[in-house]
Amino acid sequence: MVVRKMKRRDFDQYKILRKAGLEDHQKLTGEKFKISSKQIKKEFEGILDGKKRIILVVEKSRKIQGYIIGTLMKNAYQCIAYIDDLFVAKDSRKMGLGKNLVNKFSKWSKVKKATIIRLGVKINNKKAVNLYKKLGFKIKYYEMEKGQVGFS
Repeated sequence: MVVRKMKRRDFDQYKILRKAGLEDHQKLTGEKFKISSKQIKKEFEGILDGKKRIILVVEKSRKIQGYIIGTLMKNAYQCIAYIDDLFVAKDSRKMGLGKNLVNKFSKWSKVKKATIIRLGVKINNKKAVNLYKKLGFKIKYYEMEKGQVGFS
């Protein structure tokens, strides 16, 4: 098993996993949205071409089994690494791949001088919440949301 930076040649495998991750997200949240292969490609290219975002992949037997997408955010007071998305293929879960991705992201964050790693996770995503707690993450804030319908 190898955790490494995503390469352009990985796009086809990544696209399959990204779509599976978005489907899982929709099932978990009940949110409905469509994302095209073209949109995934644009997101992929934007991350690879930028300096403040990264996609790391975990590869086993030359096949990508999961990914983590992260963003580096700096302001006048601190540098924060934010985990945008973490996904491991269903048939590769409970093997430590998610943990390895987070650990490699943590090392990347440290090199980039981030002092904090943050992430958002849905309350009802118990498996993810448990993984993050095992890795030392703690609930720090509550994020609240209100739709625009009836917004006043």
